[in-house]
This record gives sequence, C-alpha cells and structure tokens, in this order.
Amino acid sequence: MFYFFSKVLSYFITPAGWLVALLVLALFTRSHRRRRWLAGGALAVFWLFGNTFLVNEFARWWEYGPVAVPADTTTRIAVVLTGGMMDGMTPIPDRRFLLDREADRAGQALYLYKQGAVRTILISGGNGDLPFQPGIVSDEGQMTARFLETAGVRREDIILENKSKNTRENALFTARLLRKQFGTNRCVLVTSAWHMRRTVGCFRKAGVEVVPFPGSFMSHQRTFVPGEWLLPNAQAFQDAYYLVKEGVGYMAYRLVGYI
Repeated sequence: MFYFFSKVLSYFITPAGWLVALLVLALFTRSHRRRRWLAGGALAVFWLFGNTFLVNEFARWWEYGPVAVPADTTTRIAVVLTGGMMDGMTPIPDRRFLLDREADRAGQALYLYKQGAVRTILISGGNGDLPFQPGIVSDEGQMTARFLETAGVRREDIILENKSKNTRENALFTARLLRKQFGTNRCVLVTSAWHMRRTVGCFRKAGVEVVPFPGSFMSHQRTFVPGEWLLPNAQAFQDAYYLVKEGVGYMAYRLVGYI
C-alpha cells in the first residue's frame, strides 16, 4: 500500500504536478482575476524550476559528489540499483539492450569491475508496475546483465535480485543476499547521484556498510551564462522533477522509519 501511494501521490508534489494543477484550475475557474493569478503561478513554477542555474545549484547541494575508485579491496561486491538504466518500453526483435537515462549506473559498476575493485556485480530491482501504467516489455535486471556480459563481465560474476520494488526493498533483499550468499554486510553501492542519499540511508538502516559510488550526475560545473538565468529550460524542469520528487521521497522514508 505504501508503494502504491508513494508512486501515485508523489506526482502531485512535484513541479510537474503543481504546473498541471494550476493550469487545470485556471481552465475551470469562472473568475477572470483568479484565472490570471493561476496562469501567472503556472508560468512562475515553470520559470523557477526550469531555471538551469537554480536547478544546478540544488543538484550540487543534494547529490553525492564524484569519488575515486575505492582503495579498500576487502569490499568485493558492487550493488547497482535498477531504475531507468535500460529502455524496456521499446520492443526489439532480438535480445540486445537499449540504454536509457540512468545507464551510467551500469557503466560505473562495469568500471569498478574492470578496475578490479569488485569481483561481483549484484543487480537489485524488479518490475514495479502499477495497474494504470504501461507494462514493462523486458526485465531491466536481465537487460542490464546482458549489457554487462557484452562488456566483458563473466556471467558467474553477475547476481540478480529481482523482487524489490522500491529503495527500501532494494536494501532489505540485498542485505539478505549479502549475508546468505557471501557472509558479509559490506558492498560498494552504485546508483544515481541524486538517488544516493536515500539509498545510503536505507542500506545502513538494513545493517549494510556501504561505500557510495555515484553516477548519472545531474549537476555540472557552475556557469553564469545569462540564458541560464533568464530562459526556462525543459531539461532543467525535468531534472527539477526528479530532484523534488527524490527530496520528498527522502523525507517520507525518514518519517516512516525506513532511514
């Protein structure tokens, strides 16, 4: 039930949800004055959360920063979380993979493996479809495993945890696998930089000692180009959607004791 409401309600506490709500209210209100205020509010939401400079500053504050390859070789398992790494919505005639927005998660896990920092890559995440959303054509964990195999990772060095549907279950189910199969509670944790804060909290709550290794960064070097201040940008608005949603998710997880 928590999973269902977290996915449904989270949309309405994001900039995209606010924008839609303001426009719908403006469409149906009978007051011309209120309609102007609502339309102005929608424009303000799009400008504020589409402001490249401001969104980048938020991302720089929220995200885990880049780190060097862990020097401690006693942690030999990389846990990489699914979620937007592979395009599972496009039917393809063979078993090849299509990379998606968060594919750098798999790329960072691959880099750790190639550098000899880890010997095993554990892919955590199952299909979390809701009844009113389109179904996933292919399983993302399997597609990610095929990508890693193609890149040179041995199949016996890849483990799939395909039951978890959210970050908390990623942590709980992975913790069990680590203890049962490897007799350890340590891992190198790989996920998107914007998602790392909540992930680290969940894994530590589950008793796992993690070495964070983020990828898929939204933030970039600070610049002062006038256009980044003045003109709203669709990419910045999309990034703000993920950042705000993740921030709300983090607070919700703390409230219910998952972190």
